[in-house]
Amino acid sequence: MKWHEESSRLLARFEVGEKLPAGLVDLATRMGLVSGYLTGIGGVKDVVLGYYDLQQRKYISIPVDGMVELVSLIGNVSIVQGNPFWHLHATVADRNGTVTGGHLMSLEVAITVECWIEKCERMITRSKDDFSGLNLLNL
Repeated sequence: MKWHEESSRLLARFEVGEKLPAGLVDLATRMGLVSGYLTGIGGVKDVVLGYYDLQQRKYISIPVDGMVELVSLIGNVSIVQGNPFWHLHATVADRNGTVTGGHLMSLEVAITVECWIEKCERMITRSKDDFSGLNLLNL
């Protein structure tokens, strides 16, 4: 991973073989990010997206085979139990342009992932929501 910091923004580039969201957690830890948001694009593989089933209170995995274009990566970072936590959604497209989207569980960089990250100064935390079972933003 390489990054360039510019005022309240970071431009980060993840390289072949790196995994997300683990690489983003590492970056947030190194940079001391306590809140912010990101957008990203790239070429990736071994993607696992998720759909949250409220009745079952768990994510249902949506594996995406092969190399795909990361058409859109969006999300935010906050703090859960003292550690950076990325809530990410991704849209990927195969060679035919067929698009699949959902909550990003994991991916591996196949070519590159380029992200703009906007840092926020205020620490935003998350805590468990009784209704959904998810860690939601404390605002």
